Amino acid sequence: MPMILLVDMDAFFASVEQSQHPHLRGVPVIVCGDPDRRGVVTAASYEARPFGVHAGMPLQEAKRLCPQANYVEGNPEKYVEISLQLLDLYLEFSPDVEPFSVDEAFVGLGPEAPGLTEASVVARRIQSEIRTRFDLGASIGVGPNKLVAKMASGVEKPCGLTAFDSQAFCAHFWPLGVQEMWGIGPQLAERMRAIGLATVGDLARAPDGVLQSTFGIIGPQLKQAANGLDDTPLTPYHRAPDAKSVGHEVTLPEDCDDSGYLEGKLLRLADQVARRMRSEDYVGRTVAVKIRDHRFRTVIRQKVLDAPTADGRRIFQAARRLLRANWKGDALRLLGISVSSISKGADSTQGSLFDSDERSLRLRDALDRVRDRLGEASVVPLGSLRHRSRLGHVPFGAVKPVDVAKPPDGRRAREVKRAPDSPGGTARAMKRADQDEPA
Repeated sequence: MPMILLVDMDAFFASVEQSQHPHLRGVPVIVCGDPDRRGVVTAASYEARPFGVHAGMPLQEAKRLCPQANYVEGNPEKYVEISLQLLDLYLEFSPDVEPFSVDEAFVGLGPEAPGLTEASVVARRIQSEIRTRFDLGASIGVGPNKLVAKMASGVEKPCGLTAFDSQAFCAHFWPLGVQEMWGIGPQLAERMRAIGLATVGDLARAPDGVLQSTFGIIGPQLKQAANGLDDTPLTPYHRAPDAKSVGHEVTLPEDCDDSGYLEGKLLRLADQVARRMRSEDYVGRTVAVKIRDHRFRTVIRQKVLDAPTADGRRIFQAARRLLRANWKGDALRLLGISVSSISKGADSTQGSLFDSDERSLRLRDALDRVRDRLGEASVVPLGSLRHRSRLGHVPFGAVKPVDVAKPPDGRRAREVKRAPDSPGGTARAMKRADQDEPA
């Protein structure tokens, strides 16, 4: 039967820095945004993890737990370039490659790997090639479906290889706490424990009626997953569906209740979102604003526009109205904008903003070309510069990887044209680095 691999790069960002800077090997490394500003941990090397440091942790807390670590400002462009090269490598083993994140990918194996043993041989070869070409480690899970492969990949790290069929999956995971299931977070796990489902095995044996009445439609689905069953198809990236939304969010350098500064930041985010939408030929109708205050309370509100757009000014105007209607004046630590209800198409709303559609569109296209050539920070909205000491903008888009050996059939991972020396860019799969904060 066909098998699926989940290749998970070990402490990817930190390991890249260690592989390229020998003095960082064997010592704690924490990748973040600007180490001198507030933000979150993007990645922690395995040497830093025994101190309790993990991705998503506030940087101030990481410095308290592990002050002796090397704090490295992340380079999203570099990580994406390597991620794209890794996709090229996987294509040498199978045409069925589905990126799951910047450091993970599913690889589907067909009849040439009919069982766990044969698939494990392929997995070992992939691990070896990753080590030889990139000096990086990867942990790989092997299974009959995506869920089993994903959960198997985390059993032995770093540089582990774990192969499970459905029976072996149940033998390993059933005795473990229900929170070990992929997709079950702390709150859902607490609800399950409240009705007596403490382990994965308890969930696997629970009556369907109890699960559906308590958790709705996802209850029976979670039971299937607890039994190692999953029919989610593997979708190769060249057949992947279009994105459903485009957005950016950023952690502020310090808690802020200055309305002028916050609206300037919102203007910059709207410009970035619109720019990314245009680069990928999207327009959208629904604008959402995310605000998080200094007490970590989060509010998300949205507004539907009268017509689809990829214009930054229209997105900003809608976002500003949402901010003014829903911000109560407390100091904020995070702002975000996203546009959903998106589709491929031309922006048909420019005329509502400018006297001359043609002139405005030409100007916008010219500015986009400048940024394509010189980088995102070369042209920014004037209103976004208030009280700024540096342009800590969130990069976007995609970068073209450096030349690597092509697979035998000549296929290459996705390449997007960009000036080689441009300072901006990440792939859509990129887990937001720099100063972004996980939702």
